[in-house]
Amino acid sequence: MSINKNSLLTNHKSFFDHYQNVKNEVKGLLTFHPKEWISAFRSNSKYPLFVRGDIDGFVSLFMNNISTLLAIILSLQPILGDKIVYSKILPGTGLAMLWGNFYYVYMARKLAFKEKRGNVCAMPYGICTPGAFAFIYVIISPTYYGCISTHDKAYCQELAWYVALASNFLTGVVLLLLCVFGEFIRKNTPSIALLSSISGIGYAILALNEYLPIAEAPMVGFIPFTIVMLGYFGGVTYGPLPVAFVALVAGTVLSWATSLNQSSIVHEAVHLVKFYAPVFPIREMFQHMDTIHFYLSTTIPTAIVIAIGTIQCGF
Repeated sequence: MSINKNSLLTNHKSFFDHYQNVKNEVKGLLTFHPKEWISAFRSNSKYPLFVRGDIDGFVSLFMNNISTLLAIILSLQPILGDKIVYSKILPGTGLAMLWGNFYYVYMARKLAFKEKRGNVCAMPYGICTPGAFAFIYVIISPTYYGCISTHDKAYCQELAWYVALASNFLTGVVLLLLCVFGEFIRKNTPSIALLSSISGIGYAILALNEYLPIAEAPMVGFIPFTIVMLGYFGGVTYGPLPVAFVALVAGTVLSWATSLNQSSIVHEAVHLVKFYAPVFPIREMFQHMDTIHFYLSTTIPTAIVIAIGTIQCGF
């Protein structure tokens, strides 16, 4: 009896501790801290605004996002067409990434000032690769092809886009709810368990998908690949130049020298470079909220994967 009683007391204490943690998380989210907000903009000798490694970080993040974005464009063009992809999705994605990275820099500077540290790293903000392809092939594609038999192409393209927007909005709501339990998950889940969520997609998309173009054009791909491997893992330096920058320049020069890049393709793409007026289809998005219940099996797991991927950066 005493053992059962002690066990009940332990479980009760554990539950109470978890409840207090969640309560503190909610309180922290809903409490305004203007002094902490301003601290991110104060001078901090331990945490300069720019260091040499930021160039490497920027180039790496840029190349990672641009490769994912190109794959998304190629997947969406046959479904949504150039108008929606280039005038709506890409500008919105660009603004989101710009805002997200600036906000993460702000959070890093705020934490560095608060804890008087100089080794705080801003988490990179970019496209969620598994989430993007899940939305394309499980939400956008079925919506479009299920509509095209009874409606015109333009209507079906807009419908698929609106349904994707509604699903993405729901994903954001789930993420906001999960952020309350983020610290609890981080403290009570082994890091290896969190990493397992992206291991498969890491090998399939982030590793294999990046390596195949290198193997396809070895004269162009293997020299930058070697530069990166020697620089990051072999300790080789290239003077004052960052490793990623050297690899990027070498790959660009080799691409033009071997005619892998062609000027005609660049000329064809020039007409796409122009100002696109922002659109806010909020009403249309909420009008299609009743259709997203078909895709909850994709939307909710995608939100969880994104949340766990974000939590992983805390380790």
